[in-house]
Amino acid sequence: MIKAQRQQEIRAQKAAVKALRKQIGLVDRNSRRTYIRDFNKDFARFQERASYDDLIVRGFRSDIIYIGDYHALDRCQEFAARFLADMIRRSTSVVLGVEMIYGRQQRILDEWLARRIEDDELLRRLRYDQEWGYDWAAYRNVLATARAAGVPVLALDREPRTGFRLIRRRDAYAAERIAEVFATRPGARMVVLVGESHLARRHLPGRVVRALADRQMEKRSLVIVQNIDALYWQRSEEGMDDAEVVRLDTNRYCVFNATPLAKYEAYRRVLEQWRDAGGDDDVDLTPTVHSMIETLMGFLRIDGDRAVFTNPDGSRLALPDLLPEVYAGEEVDFIADMMTRHGLDEDSREQILGHLARAGSCYVPRINAIFVGTFDLTHAGEEASHFVNFALKGEIFAAWDGSPRPAHYSFYAAVLDEAIGYFGSKLIDPGRNHFFETDFYRYHSSDAEEVEARTGYAFADFRAIIDFILLHKKFERDFHERQEIPPAILAGIRATGDRQRILTHELGYFLGQQIHDGYQKGLVEHGEIVALYRRRRLEDDEPLAEYLEWVEKLKPLGGG
Repeated sequence: MIKAQRQQEIRAQKAAVKALRKQIGLVDRNSRRTYIRDFNKDFARFQERASYDDLIVRGFRSDIIYIGDYHALDRCQEFAARFLADMIRRSTSVVLGVEMIYGRQQRILDEWLARRIEDDELLRRLRYDQEWGYDWAAYRNVLATARAAGVPVLALDREPRTGFRLIRRRDAYAAERIAEVFATRPGARMVVLVGESHLARRHLPGRVVRALADRQMEKRSLVIVQNIDALYWQRSEEGMDDAEVVRLDTNRYCVFNATPLAKYEAYRRVLEQWRDAGGDDDVDLTPTVHSMIETLMGFLRIDGDRAVFTNPDGSRLALPDLLPEVYAGEEVDFIADMMTRHGLDEDSREQILGHLARAGSCYVPRINAIFVGTFDLTHAGEEASHFVNFALKGEIFAAWDGSPRPAHYSFYAAVLDEAIGYFGSKLIDPGRNHFFETDFYRYHSSDAEEVEARTGYAFADFRAIIDFILLHKKFERDFHERQEIPPAILAGIRATGDRQRILTHELGYFLGQQIHDGYQKGLVEHGEIVALYRRRRLEDDEPLAEYLEWVEKLKPLGGG
């Protein structure tokens, strides 16, 4: 039963990835090429869970560390910079090799490393945008890590880069340059950052072995790839979503720092930027957000093309006619004016703009629009989940209900909304874990100075929020036996403004995490998830009663 539930989630995620790949033209005509088949064969299965520490230890025992790079995904370059820094701290003989610069441009790179030229001149002389085109800030971080430590950087590529016809010639060229490093620096430890497909055994690593053998040398190597689809799906199928590193064999590992959906969305955004020669503000995120909605609908087993949704005014629309508008990179004034035209009061506008600033995106059902400031896949997934919730409840475009409600209605309705958003985001990014995201987890044992420096909260407020959450979870364990609600909990329920937002956010995310865990473990049925999305809470006591129903159902998980 548990396996079937996990497989259903995975099928929904795979369908979303397939749709996105098709949208951006990654139908994989190249997958039939021998070069790509070699790579896919070499990185088809892993053996066991590993850790970042394993990579460091193995790296220190290796002479050449190859890091596979998915160029469009900045998390890949972030990992490379982190690993490089750790190698530099443990060795005085590190050399960095990069694919992003042609060997013929080594002299220009050396001038930048020596701080004789600035970034703008480096990029202009490299023709960076024309020849490489990926996010300079992400790659600069890698190069700057080397420059700060005085580490030599070797340009490894040669023209032409387009197509696969001459890719083996590029591997051979890079291999000769790498081998020459060891001929001139016998004690070197080299970190090589190249596109992932170069790292099949018969590709660049095999070429390097031959180039070294020609010089009567032999070196130990380590291969680290990142976010390989087949390994990601294996990890999910084996219930190892929390594994950050896995081992394929003695000298090959895979690191996970993004989902396949995040990876291909990053590529889609790069393609769009290239096409429009613009920046983030020009990127159309509508297809990505709509794809997330289709993923959630697929998980809920709702055929969006056939299902009809009833709006508050009685109109009935199919999903394609009801999908939200998506606005990316809009100015605050535009968003505020739009909300004003749709009848949202000042408090509501400030709350929405605050959420947008904190989370990077916000769904506004009154307008049926998702506003995206800074794109983040998991938070965008939350807003997609909110849309699905409002669509299934039939509350999109609903006029603002200004009728007074008791504090416990508003509080627990908000908690349930947060839980639904978080649960939906887990379907988009199953590796997400709220307990490692929240400041209250990271800094709960810190002193006042660190809390106020790191979180932006006054220490007294920070402790009061933690105390409320802990007291509330304790209250949940034995609420049946209590005659009255503790005053501290009542005070939190009656809180307004930012305090209410923070408390409902934390409790809601906690509940969303538990509902997902409960579903995975068979405590929660699929139909109960559907009912959660569809349920309208009309009576004053409904949200609290529903919250406590979930508390009872999820008690076997513990953590309450």
